[in-house]
Amino acid sequence: MKVSFVSFLPMEHELDKELRAAFERVYKRSWYIEGLEDEAFEKAFAEFCDTKYCIGVGNGLDALMLALKALGIGDDDEVIIPSNTYIATALAVTYVGAKPVFVEPNLKTFNINPSLIEQAITAKTKAIMPVHLYGQACDMDPIMEIAKKYNLYIVEDCAQAHGATYKGKTVGSFGDVAGFSFYPGKNLGALGDAGATVTNNKEIADMVRALGNYGSDYKYHHIYQGNNSRLDEMQAAFLSAKLPHLDRINIERRRIADRYLAEIKNPEVILPYVADNMVPVWHILVFVVKEEMS
Repeated sequence: MKVSFVSFLPMEHELDKELRAAFERVYKRSWYIEGLEDEAFEKAFAEFCDTKYCIGVGNGLDALMLALKALGIGDDDEVIIPSNTYIATALAVTYVGAKPVFVEPNLKTFNINPSLIEQAITAKTKAIMPVHLYGQACDMDPIMEIAKKYNLYIVEDCAQAHGATYKGKTVGSFGDVAGFSFYPGKNLGALGDAGATVTNNKEIADMVRALGNYGSDYKYHHIYQGNNSRLDEMQAAFLSAKLPHLDRINIERRRIADRYLAEIKNPEVILPYVADNMVPVWHILVFVVKEEMS
């Protein structure tokens, strides 16, 4: 029996009517950038993340990069990130001119090890970027305590963890700002590239929006050296069609994962660990094999 690593067809097929209706709605309106669909999705996703603001952007990398720029992080600054993460985390740091400082993970969860963060802090450290890897939240309490002790920003990388919770609180709502990816394979995936930055800070939200719109706070008025990174109307409409189903999809992922966890008995396979105070969404279910198996 072949089990695909990922297959988009079943995910899209069950929402066929909603997705086609979303396309028709945007197509008939003939408004493709910064319109009603973008506004509606941003409002809904901010509510989903339990944050005040959401700014749609072009992709997950831009969501993190623009967040760092909005915080004023740049040349000669340092940002602490996990050593095992997708390259976009490190690229976001280097794109603003800062230096990524790598910290090893907790081998039980694969997320950044809070007990190793403090020793990586220097006078140049400006932020900690915890990555909620594979759909499981980081151990946020000690990370937040360290950030408070050293007056550091927290920029959450939530690209793989839409809807995951830590002690009942949704990822993306802990730090100063957070970035999400809506790459098609994500738990909440667009039909193309897309991303979002969420925050409870209006000043940060306004800055991210301006930076992603050529540095413009209103049309033809440019106050920053910005980028072109905006969530287009079509992807916003597709995401709005999918978002109401995300909790159900995450529950189904947990059901499937629970079966793997219950029925895999091979002593050479180390199963993923889940702390009692966390609810994962299993973007990827990762196992560790002790030795090469024949």
